[in-house]
Amino acid sequence: MVIEIIQREVPTRGIGYIILRDCPEERLGEALGKGMEKLKRAGAKQVWATSLPEGEPLHPGPVGVWRLSHVHDMVRMERKLPAEKPQAKLNLRSPRKGQEETLYLGLVNRAFAQVPNAATQRPGDLRLQNHRYNLAYQGDKLVGAFEWDLTDKIPELVTLAVEPELWRQGLGRTLLRTAMDCLNKASACCLKVSTANPGALALYQAEGFAQTDVVSNWFEVV
Repeated sequence: MVIEIIQREVPTRGIGYIILRDCPEERLGEALGKGMEKLKRAGAKQVWATSLPEGEPLHPGPVGVWRLSHVHDMVRMERKLPAEKPQAKLNLRSPRKGQEETLYLGLVNRAFAQVPNAATQRPGDLRLQNHRYNLAYQGDKLVGAFEWDLTDKIPELVTLAVEPELWRQGLGRTLLRTAMDCLNKASACCLKVSTANPGALALYQAEGFAQTDVVSNWFEVV
C-alpha cells in the first residue's frame, strides 16, 4: 500500500489530495486517516481522495469514521489528426523568461481557478522537458495559452486556457484548432479533462475527441 499526500494546493486553493495505490479494502480507513491528519495540520479546508488502479476500492459512503462523496472523474480523450484548420488562426508566441512567462502563468491560473483538480501553475512548471508552451494573440491582444507534452507518440494537450473575460465568444474552439494545427506529424492527440468542467468537455466532444479511459475517480473526504 502506498499513500501519496499532496499539499501543494493547500496555500492557494485550500485543497489537499490523497492518492492511494494498491490499498486493500480493510485498510482504507487507516490510510485515509493518515492523509487527513497530515493535510488538516497543513491547513487544508477540503480533502479529496482517489485510488489507483482506477475505481478500486473507493466508493461513495462511509469508510470507518470517514464519509466519501463523489466529486468528479478525470477522463482521457483522444482524436485523430489532422484536425480541421482554424478559420481565424491565432498568432502564437513561446513565452520568454520574465514578463511573458508571468503573462502565461497568470492567464492559465485565472482560467483554471474554479476547475477541480487543476494545479496552480508556477515558474518551474514551464521548464518541463519535451513540453511546448504558447501564448495566443488575436492581433495584439493576448487571448489564450496552451501546452503540449510531446514525450509520447501521441502528443497530450496538457493545458488549453482562454482569458476568462473572453469566454463564450468562440475563442476556445479557435484556440484548440490553432493548437492542433501545430502538430504537423502526429496521427492523433489526446488530453485529460474533468467531468466537472462541462464547457471544456462539450468543446472537446464537438471537436471530435472521444473518451478512451477514466483516469481517476475523486471523492471528498469528511
